[in-house]
Amino acid sequence: MKKILSFFLLIFIYSVSLAQLDREHWFAPMVDRTGNPNPYQTLYLSTNRTTPFQVTIYSNNTVIGTINISKNNPQKFDVLRDYIITTLQTDLFTTTTKGLYLKADFPFYANLRFSVFNHGEIITSKGIPSTGLTFHAANAPISVSNGILNFMTSVLATEDNTTVTISGYKNTVQFSNGTTGLTNPTLSFTLNKGQSYILDGNGTIAGNWDGFIGAKIQANKPVNVTNGNFNGQYAGNIPLSSDILMDQSVPVNRLGSEFALVKGNGSIGSNMEGALVIATENNTQIYVNAEGLPLATLNIGQYFVVPSTKYILQGSGHYNLYLKTTKNAYVYQMLAGNSSTTDEVATGGLNFIPALNCYLPKQINELGFINENFVHTNVNPSGILNIPTKLNLVTERDAVVTVNGLQPPAGTGPFTMTGTSNWVTYGIPNVTGNITVVSTKAITAGITAGSDAVGYGGFFAGFPTQPVILKTGTCIPGVVLTVDPIIYDTYQWYRNGAIIPGALGTSYTPIQSGNYTVSVTMGSCAPLVSLPIAIQNCTKLTSESHDICSTKTFTPAFSSSTQTPVPSTVTITSAPTLGTATVNATTGVITYTVTSPGTAGIDTFSYTFCGNDANFPDCETVTVSINIPAFAFTNATLNACKINGQGTYNLTQANISTSSNITINYFTNFADAQNENLSAQITGTTAYTANNGTIVYALIKNTTGCKGIAQITLNLFPEIEFTQYAGIFCDDNLDGVIDVVLVNITPFVLINSGYFVNNVRYYASISDANMGNNNTLPNNWSYTTTTTIYVRVDSPDGCPYAVKSIVFSFGNKVPLSTTSLITSFCDDDTDGVKIVNLNNFVSQFTTDPGVTVTFHGSQANANNNVNALNNPINLTGTQTFYLRFEKIGLCPAVANLTITIKIPKKSDVLINQFICPKTTTTLDAGTGFTSYNWSTGATTQTIGNVPAGNYWVDLTFDGCTYRQFVTVSEAPSPIFSSIDINGTTVTIGVSGGTPAYEYSLDGFNWQASNIFNNVPTGNNIIYVRDSKKCEIIKQPFVIINLINTITPNDDGLNDVIDYSALMTKDNLEFRIFDRYGAEQFRGTPQNKFTWDGMMKGRHVSTATYWYFISWTENKIINVKYTSWLLVKNRNNSLWDK
Repeated sequence: MKKILSFFLLIFIYSVSLAQLDREHWFAPMVDRTGNPNPYQTLYLSTNRTTPFQVTIYSNNTVIGTINISKNNPQKFDVLRDYIITTLQTDLFTTTTKGLYLKADFPFYANLRFSVFNHGEIITSKGIPSTGLTFHAANAPISVSNGILNFMTSVLATEDNTTVTISGYKNTVQFSNGTTGLTNPTLSFTLNKGQSYILDGNGTIAGNWDGFIGAKIQANKPVNVTNGNFNGQYAGNIPLSSDILMDQSVPVNRLGSEFALVKGNGSIGSNMEGALVIATENNTQIYVNAEGLPLATLNIGQYFVVPSTKYILQGSGHYNLYLKTTKNAYVYQMLAGNSSTTDEVATGGLNFIPALNCYLPKQINELGFINENFVHTNVNPSGILNIPTKLNLVTERDAVVTVNGLQPPAGTGPFTMTGTSNWVTYGIPNVTGNITVVSTKAITAGITAGSDAVGYGGFFAGFPTQPVILKTGTCIPGVVLTVDPIIYDTYQWYRNGAIIPGALGTSYTPIQSGNYTVSVTMGSCAPLVSLPIAIQNCTKLTSESHDICSTKTFTPAFSSSTQTPVPSTVTITSAPTLGTATVNATTGVITYTVTSPGTAGIDTFSYTFCGNDANFPDCETVTVSINIPAFAFTNATLNACKINGQGTYNLTQANISTSSNITINYFTNFADAQNENLSAQITGTTAYTANNGTIVYALIKNTTGCKGIAQITLNLFPEIEFTQYAGIFCDDNLDGVIDVVLVNITPFVLINSGYFVNNVRYYASISDANMGNNNTLPNNWSYTTTTTIYVRVDSPDGCPYAVKSIVFSFGNKVPLSTTSLITSFCDDDTDGVKIVNLNNFVSQFTTDPGVTVTFHGSQANANNNVNALNNPINLTGTQTFYLRFEKIGLCPAVANLTITIKIPKKSDVLINQFICPKTTTTLDAGTGFTSYNWSTGATTQTIGNVPAGNYWVDLTFDGCTYRQFVTVSEAPSPIFSSIDINGTTVTIGVSGGTPAYEYSLDGFNWQASNIFNNVPTGNNIIYVRDSKKCEIIKQPFVIINLINTITPNDDGLNDVIDYSALMTKDNLEFRIFDRYGAEQFRGTPQNKFTWDGMMKGRHVSTATYWYFISWTENKIINVKYTSWLLVKNRNNSLWDK
């Protein structure tokens, strides 16, 4: 783009080979190096279908918008810049999510128009033909060093796990990430669908000007590529002019060798018009017009720029160029969008030129908003949208052409092309809005536009229109196939590669499954064949009905198809409700089992299976209706009395079925019943003798064919069996009577008592028991001596009764060595209470470890085993306890224990004593004790010459001994805590020792007060003693001469107050205050505790001040003086006067 410091007109052009009509479109992202403001990005979408349909727009596989389009209703969609264009270096040379993907059910045109201030471009999608595996990169060769110029290429993946390798660029290339072609001769990366990769190199490096042109891009899965310059300049050393030169590439398999170009708006010789040719094979020769010699011979990846002088004027200012290559190659047109010789170098364009072929479409229907593009420029700072546009057409000779239904104006064509008689060109100026071009032969359309600072040019519909088969319906019958688009001369339909006779129309209705294709022709071109579309037969629906008593198997089989069912495809699609249906995975056989056989009901299930054709298997769904007839039977049990170890049974009384119209046969084993072995059936069914637990198998059949086998279990009624029970009971409460609840002993007397519980009676005599009369014993019965009674048990089933005698007696008690014990204890601490563990006395009654003991407060509680005491217990005085002894297998016994607590005696006169240091005393335990035993070994009432220490004495009284402790301590001496001096008044502080204290200044005269008045100046001693008078302590102190007047007039007399002599004292403090309490002076080692009457360098006023001075003597004695001080200034200072 032209860069001029003043705000001159800046003009640019963006050009592109415009859109292919297709169902999918891809746009790889770009990197913007201009740094300019006012970005715009808009998708333009249009179609030839009159019925509206939806286009879905994706970025990174996520929908970012939808829009509906139709014929005469093209639409625009504004795209966020971050989806398609970046300015960040961090987005380059790495996997990104930028890029666009558009998809619809029907073909449509798509192009992206974008701009920044003074620059713009259009990229139009070539549709699916833009995706492929092999590409060669293109950009306009840079002709001047400029920081906003670059080459760039981006790759957008259409499938996951796509690996891309880029190679073949020069070793002089230096990428913007710092790597070079020398150090990194290849680039490789892997992308998933919707991911992209951007790379570029700066235009200030000469190796980047053309070093990347022709680089090979190889992918293992289809990708989409955008390449060019953002920005570029190719016309010469023009540092102030550039433009965006960008287009979408196509894979090498989409290239051709014959091209037609219509010159842009640049002048011949300006270097702005030309063609960039890139070879994809070695020894590729380039020819133009009718020239007999090649312009150049290229090897793979090499390029050549055909100069503007090769364009030929064909009349009315119309220039065109015919170009052929001996092998397929890339051709990009480089052109100017503005005809001004001043500004054309700032309006460069670069667009891909598709090769000519006879399968180009006969119409371009339609191109929306053909003259629109929005851009801000210096001349149009608020933006310009509508651009004057010229429509360029390339069509086969003798074609009849219309534009929006009208023939092109006179003088706009057709113009011949030098070098070919097959193609002609048109140039129609000032087209606007929506454009539809129709020709009777193959045609492609391009535009050249420019106004103010915008221009672009390129071609539409540059690839053969591949036929596509559209399908309505899902399966046969009901499917109709139609060719799209309907533009060809002939049609032939095929099934599995074989011609379908007579199928020559644009649609076909299949009657067999298979792969269908259609072959089309246009003019003399070779036929084109569509991709195959697979059509399946619909799943066939059949039904069947069955009567099923319990189980039935179903083997899948086709009702009409000749294919063989595949077992692995058999599935239950609708499960039964009254039974289960399971599939054998190996055979495919289905087993249906009734859940409740004999319960009438209607059930249904469905199953599906498919045939063995690997590509087009037939499938069938069978719905099975099941009638389950009523047929109920159940197992039963018969019982009989035990006679000689067996029972006799009437088998016909077993209630095994309530169904009517049935026959029953009885067998001794299941196999005979199942096989209906009538020779083995039981004949004596009404009096069948068998052991307990025998099973008989009953075969039941009805008239509808259902049958079942029921089990009849033959049991014996419970037999009356007695235990060897002995009624031995304990007299638990020791009252001589034992109470018995007879119903409670029945489970111990009778085996299986629960069965006979209501048929048990107790009697006092055997005769009454045998008669079974009403002379029964009461349920709550008692005895006082050994007694025999009789129990009678009757069978509830009518079987014989039985009688059994029971002897009741008293059980043996726990043996004890004694039943009474008396003892006593001394109290340990004279409080009259002692904790006693009663377990300590158990061994004096019994040593049997199996005996358990509880303790009670009364005989009655012990007899009845209630209100047991917690052990151990607190004893006082004399108490009696009752011990209950129990052991499994024996009856309880009770004994008593009486315990008396004796209280020892202590001395009331033996107390702790204080004595003077290094003296002794006498300890006296007092009278009234039978013995004394001191810790010193003495056994007397008193001990003498006792020094300080800890002592004890054992005092015995009434058989109990009490140990009493006593301490003899040395009395502590008092100590000084403070001496406070205020003038001649001294206050003494003392602690320790034994108060009260006495004080003296001479050691002879003592006083109780700790205050001394009118103490003389000089050295003094204070004496102190406590009430013990064991020791006198003393402490010297000094009454200093307090200074009360200074005259600081520098006459050498009383000029200062000086206490420097006290600097050796600990914690010395000297402070002076005025009468208001404001501090005037504070003594420090630096001022030597001396004041000259000055404050802040000036004399203080003549007045009376007060001060204190304090320090610490011997590290513990606090000394403090307080006094007044008159300061009298005697000088001529006016301030003092």
